[in-house]
Amino acid sequence: MSRAAALMAFAGAIAVACGERPAPTASVSPPAEATSLRPLTSRDGTTGAPPALPAGHPPVSVGGPAESKVVEGEVRLAARLRDRAGPDGVLFVIARSSATGQVVAVRKEEHARFPFAFRLSAGDTMMEGVPFDGPFDLTARISRSGDAMPQPGDLEGTAKNVAAGAPGVAIVVEHVRP
Repeated sequence: MSRAAALMAFAGAIAVACGERPAPTASVSPPAEATSLRPLTSRDGTTGAPPALPAGHPPVSVGGPAESKVVEGEVRLAARLRDRAGPDGVLFVIARSSATGQVVAVRKEEHARFPFAFRLSAGDTMMEGVPFDGPFDLTARISRSGDAMPQPGDLEGTAKNVAAGAPGVAIVVEHVRP
């Protein structure tokens, strides 16, 4: 070993012992397999076979009934309440089961302008696995505090017995919570 190589090895050992790491040399290139790595979610346009389901698993349908059950409509603000709905109000569109009153789905929209077009689907359910089945009682609430819990002074409107998959639902916000 030459004297220069011995000095370099000694300096490297001292740096490692002191917790320092030597700078990588310029000739280091990424490993060959690094260029072939792909992200877990491939959005690069390549297609592959879908993963196989375990034995006994029910078939998974794409674009099935959950996607077809969409409630769409518009939230309007009564003219007499326009002054009370400030620009910082948060709009909550809530779907409750007409039969049980249980909250099924919720959308939260900040800085909503009226009339506001809304869309509720299975993707808005409170918990995964909750069926998005109607009929629903829809409530549109404008909260000045931004809190999901109803407060005195919040503005509300409702639409009753709305079927899952109903288009063109109109909710008029016309009441002030006492």
